[in-house]
Amino acid sequence: MLTIYLSMLDTEQERKKMTDLYEDHKYALLIYAKKIMGNQHMAEDAVHDAFISIIQGKEKYLKLDRMDFRRSAVIIVRNKCIDILRKQKPFANKSIEELEIFLESGEMPIDDQVIFESEYELICKYMNSIDEISKQVLIMKYIQNMSYEEIGEVLGMTPKHVDTRIMRAKEKVRRLMEKDVKYNK
Repeated sequence: MLTIYLSMLDTEQERKKMTDLYEDHKYALLIYAKKIMGNQHMAEDAVHDAFISIIQGKEKYLKLDRMDFRRSAVIIVRNKCIDILRKQKPFANKSIEELEIFLESGEMPIDDQVIFESEYELICKYMNSIDEISKQVLIMKYIQNMSYEEIGEVLGMTPKHVDTRIMRAKEKVRRLMEKDVKYNK
């Protein structure tokens, strides 16, 4: 697969940088995609599509340091997973929020699902107001049930840093919710 990516690049320096990025991040991105997709082949397709997107935007992505590249690549892979799921018949006409609810829901009774969906929509409203990394760590922890170590591996952080990020992200959401409640009184 790497050969395909390299053939899309112009210079030897770009090929070297892409080789390094691919080797550094492919397994973590694949693990992340597999958690979303639940299928190895679909996860591989998502990672493949992500690297093609990265090459198409090479001016932006090849200049990033390792941590910033990992963060960007995780977001791209997540979006590619959603794109692939949307193309499947049962999900063809679903919004991203509905897809995310599907991804996280197991076999839950219908009344619990209705309550959960309304709470989820409320939280999504506030999550869209926080920065992307904070949003991502909350999704990884509470929707994808990833451990601090797994999140750290995907995002290039220590488990302690992940714990701190999650704590701060929850605090940001809580403050936004409290502010909104005070405003609407």
